[in-house]
Amino acid sequence: MRIILTLIFLFLSQSTLAWDGVASGKIKGIDIAPADNYAFRVSLSGTDGTLINQCGSHTWAYLNKASSNYEVFVSALLAAKMAQTNVAIYTSKESTSGNDYCHIGYISI
Repeated sequence: MRIILTLIFLFLSQSTLAWDGVASGKIKGIDIAPADNYAFRVSLSGTDGTLINQCGSHTWAYLNKASSNYEVFVSALLAAKMAQTNVAIYTSKESTSGNDYCHIGYISI
């Protein structure tokens, strides 16, 4: 029994370790930029209205036009903004710019 519980714990731990950041809150702002320049940027706020860090010290996370499932992510995030509902955004740090910006990989509404 102990071995089974250990294996379950290890499996669940690895799935949460895949993300560099997980942030939850209401969408405070959305910024739009050119397709490959962190095109769709989302910032979240907590219950007190302050911006939430999404991974590291960045308060926004992004999708580029070439990101997998881009249109679905954008649609869902815009709907969540309009509905003023809470969103959980899971991000990974990108390494191409040297700034470790937060790339959106998964959302939960």
